Amino acid sequence: MQATPKQHLFIHAFLVAVVTLGSVCFGSSLFAQSYKPTYGSAFAGSTSIFNNPASSVNQSFKWEATIFSAQANINSNAFYIQNDSIGIHEGMFSKYFHGNVDLNLLNLLYKPNNKQAFSVGIRARTFNHIKTEPLVAVNGIESMHDFFKLNRQTPYLEAFVTHSGWLEGNFNYSQEIFRNQKSTLTAGLTLQINKSISAAYATVNKLSYLESTNGIDTLYTLTAGGSSFGYSSNYDETVAGTANTGSDFIKKGKTNMGLSIGAEYLLYNTEAHSFQTNHALNYALKIGVSIMDIGGVSYKNSVTSSVFNGVRLNMNDPLISRKTTGIQNSDQLRDSLATIFATTTQMPETFTITKPTRLNINIDKPLGNDFYINADLTVNMHASAGLTKRRVRDLNLITVTPRYETLHFGVYLPLQYNTQGQLMLGGAIKLGPLTVGIHRLRWLTNSSNMSNASGGGYVMLSVHPLSLKKIKTIIDCPE
Repeated sequence: MQATPKQHLFIHAFLVAVVTLGSVCFGSSLFAQSYKPTYGSAFAGSTSIFNNPASSVNQSFKWEATIFSAQANINSNAFYIQNDSIGIHEGMFSKYFHGNVDLNLLNLLYKPNNKQAFSVGIRARTFNHIKTEPLVAVNGIESMHDFFKLNRQTPYLEAFVTHSGWLEGNFNYSQEIFRNQKSTLTAGLTLQINKSISAAYATVNKLSYLESTNGIDTLYTLTAGGSSFGYSSNYDETVAGTANTGSDFIKKGKTNMGLSIGAEYLLYNTEAHSFQTNHALNYALKIGVSIMDIGGVSYKNSVTSSVFNGVRLNMNDPLISRKTTGIQNSDQLRDSLATIFATTTQMPETFTITKPTRLNINIDKPLGNDFYINADLTVNMHASAGLTKRRVRDLNLITVTPRYETLHFGVYLPLQYNTQGQLMLGGAIKLGPLTVGIHRLRWLTNSSNMSNASGGGYVMLSVHPLSLKKIKTIIDCPE
């Protein structure tokens, strides 16, 4: 397969700006949101365990099946949309792109009684992070020379790309731990079986250069720095013909275990003095605490995955351009970089990318007449820095969601402040089994002109009992 001109440009920019240019490729494939509107809800069903494993026993149905759901989240400060065209923000500042996609193929919830719940499901997940240290980028850059010229005042170039994608089987169990007339405590855990599918990483590490002028000619010569790239070996095996189907591609992945744990505490109305009045819907306050996605996903490195250190003498931009022109595969890329850098070291046989481990604190308050307000705080256990450690993270920070919700109808208005300092107002609606939402309402009102391209939407299709009569009349007697 012949490389396109755009692929050639990407390979050239790998040495100096892989992050900035790579985000164009990632950004075109995501469609954006998260399940924030349904967090804390007693109607969330099996997807409630994605915020807190203890919440499944506090759902209002005896059973529920989420047939399909899809969500994602995109955040970037590098691009703007003007008159339906995408441009790059100019100026020297750190540029980033963060995105995650979550496809739920089937999730099932079953409550044999009002004190225990089981949930199982299959998900496909991917997280993508691209970040640079401060650098200058403008629209219309056509060559490495132009990029070096724009950044001749930049102390050094540094960037990383991290991509991780996997299949995940979730096996959840939750149960009641304690109950009295005014409160209930539940706890739960989700065992995760992760099957690695796709991973890639690249770094540019403190790459510096000098400008020299001879008459009308200007050269930019590398003086120090390093780089690396790698990806999961199943790509090589597929191209080589040893894996020619989707199932073969997945079989080449590695298997790991993960865990999520949580607890929920429900307070009932103080005037309630009968166990008969306490059920999944009449709580006065619900408080949830959980630690999600403990563990990592392991991959087998491609044989071409390598790290490069030091710079050979007289490596100027015309010479680097000649060395990287016409590259069509990773073998050629590795060999070309080996002639630019002083040392080349092959990566270990396997590598692990840590999952987005995080602490979630969720508070849900009924306001009466089917109105609620929910507050959710997400604290990432680690950053996504990818020069020395490979890990991914969630983008959520604080979300406040007022909602009107019944069994068959709901309206949600999540206001989210994310880890990148962006404030976005979204909206969602539930009509029977179908829930659809938009992460940023401006996508509906003025999508042709936005200062950044963050935002998107989600969809969820679920089925459950058509009546809550059993829930509202159940009598839970004390032990």
